[in-house]
Amino acid sequence: MQKIVFTLLLFIASQFAVAQKVKVSESTETIDKLERSGLFVVIDLDQKMVEKMWEKQLKSYGKTESSKGIYTSPAANVSNISSSPVKIVSKVEGSGKGTKVWWAIDMGTTHVTKESNSSAYKAAEKILYEFALECYRVDINNQIKDAEKALSSSVKNQERKVKDGENLVRDIDKNKQEKINLEQKLKDNASELEQLKKDVEQNKLDQAAAASDVEKMKKALDVVKGKLDDLK
Repeated sequence: MQKIVFTLLLFIASQFAVAQKVKVSESTETIDKLERSGLFVVIDLDQKMVEKMWEKQLKSYGKTESSKGIYTSPAANVSNISSSPVKIVSKVEGSGKGTKVWWAIDMGTTHVTKESNSSAYKAAEKILYEFALECYRVDINNQIKDAEKALSSSVKNQERKVKDGENLVRDIDKNKQEKINLEQKLKDNASELEQLKKDVEQNKLDQAAAASDVEKMKKALDVVKGKLDDLK
């Protein structure tokens, strides 16, 4: 959990740095044996995530087909670039620094480049730049969700530990009271034992007195019986 939080804080603190490292450049790619001029950006994120987001963006411009990692939008409506439909050929691939997103925009007579159409190029450059930032935003938001889950789990764990601590304190108090009760019981037991010893001694005396009374009663009975004999 600490690792997730640290990563989250690191990403939030470096948002400006992330924006600074996003750089859109021109490059030429050979697609279907045809050389095409276009623009690319390298995004330091997982390729599958970037590819999924880029495919979604291309489809927002119109019908998009994909084959062997190549995306083709034959009549894309990208109003920022052109008032008329354009053809987009694009590909997403892993690079040494992350994921490379490249696209070529065919205006009909020429591809969008700095030299051929600076205003269209700036628009295409801005789209790629903002797409890269959106990828980073989504990644940061995903990390925030992970951190929130971890935080929630940590809070619940803390609450359990606090409750455990409260239970332990109660158990200690209960143990102390039980000790007091036991000590009092031992004292009472000792007093009871002394009383029992005294009662045993008294009982011995009582038994002796009772035995003496029995002897006396026997003798008295013999006297009475003797009187009966005197009457004969």
